[in-house]
Amino acid sequence: MRSRFAIACLLALLVPLAAQAQQNAAPEPIVRVAIDPAQVLVGQRATLRVEVLAPNYMTAPPELPGFQLRNAVTRQLQSVNLNEQSNGIEYAGVRFEFAIYPLEAGSYAISDQKLTIKYAAEPPATREAVISLPRIEFQASIPDAAAGLHPFLTATSLTMEQQIQRSSEELKVGDAVTRIVTIKADGTPAMLLPPIAFSPIDGLAVYPAQPSLQDTTEGRSDALSAARVDSATYMLEKPGDYVLPAIDVRWWNAGDGKIALAHLDAVPLQVAANPAAGSAAPPGDAGAGRNWSRLLDLFVDHWGLAVLALAALAGLGWITPRAARAMAADYRHRREAYLRSESFSFSRLRQAARRSDAKAAYFALLDWLQRFDPVAPRHTVASLKSVAKDPALDVQIGAIEQQLFAPRSTDSWSPHQWLRQLGATRRRLQRQAARSARMRSPQQLNPIDDHAASARRRRMPAR
Repeated sequence: MRSRFAIACLLALLVPLAAQAQQNAAPEPIVRVAIDPAQVLVGQRATLRVEVLAPNYMTAPPELPGFQLRNAVTRQLQSVNLNEQSNGIEYAGVRFEFAIYPLEAGSYAISDQKLTIKYAAEPPATREAVISLPRIEFQASIPDAAAGLHPFLTATSLTMEQQIQRSSEELKVGDAVTRIVTIKADGTPAMLLPPIAFSPIDGLAVYPAQPSLQDTTEGRSDALSAARVDSATYMLEKPGDYVLPAIDVRWWNAGDGKIALAHLDAVPLQVAANPAAGSAAPPGDAGAGRNWSRLLDLFVDHWGLAVLALAALAGLGWITPRAARAMAADYRHRREAYLRSESFSFSRLRQAARRSDAKAAYFALLDWLQRFDPVAPRHTVASLKSVAKDPALDVQIGAIEQQLFAPRSTDSWSPHQWLRQLGATRRRLQRQAARSARMRSPQQLNPIDDHAASARRRRMPAR
């Protein structure tokens, strides 16, 4: 009897233990992490692959970290569904891929990352598991032969081209020339392409435009192609012979394993004197009216500065010399800021149109668009048309372009109508931009540094 009782007690203890063991043996999710290759050049792609598989099926997409690394650019690629069988159990999941482009030489580590997965191991019951990912590393380096490249730029291919747009075939003072430089590369993101510096030239006023950056991927291979467009408009202020300097970009050809050179030829310019640009205003009522019109435009565009100037003049009789110097310095600073402003650029456009000078008016339009924020980021005539969505404005712009660039020019352009339509569009877009700025919450703002590409050289080493 005692032996039977002992056996019964033993069975009573073993049954719960067997049930617990069976529960513990339930299939768990599978996570695999790999990076390829483990050694890359700075600016080249290392591909991070994360495979997540769950027994039976997933009830929701896995929640993955962003895999953002310091001194590196990470972008997610295409994902692929997976199905496989292990130990007689069906698994379903997804393979995620991330392209990581290191910006500096050093060691990069992905660690302390977790993902969350929800799956139906025993339908309809749902389980949730938080899985820690294993640490994984890769190295980025610069070849010894490329140590002299500053900045270091690598690609599988790179081309550079330029366009020169002239306001007239025979240039003279008052005309404009726009130089557009386009860099195209494969195997590197656009933010790593170097900016083009348009050096100042005595006798030419230089107005650089905002650069345009574009990344594109091709097919399932996710092959990356990048393009960067830099441009600047040169306003011809003095007669003479000028040369827009040649442009050279040295880069590392990852396919050939050597330094390559992309070259653009220098651009000579012969600028003739323009008697009309330097002539004084004609005597009589017409000249006086034009001077008053210019003064009125200046006051309307910058009335705050005018009031400040009048107040400064009125107070010079009793304020101290130190205060007078401070106010004069403040006036100079405000004046300099105004000369760089959108308002001043538009006033030059207005003056050119009132002189009925189609060439000067059109290139003043191009210069004004570089400072007109509502048409960002491209700052082109096409961007203005796209944002304005005004058929009447399209007609007026088409008229001046036809007069300037058509094989047979016509006299359909009306400076008065063109300027009136352009001014109305400007005011409308500025009001829309102001309303959008007031409605936008601070959390939505994400300012972008124009010098982000060059600033990467001052970052801390990768960890």
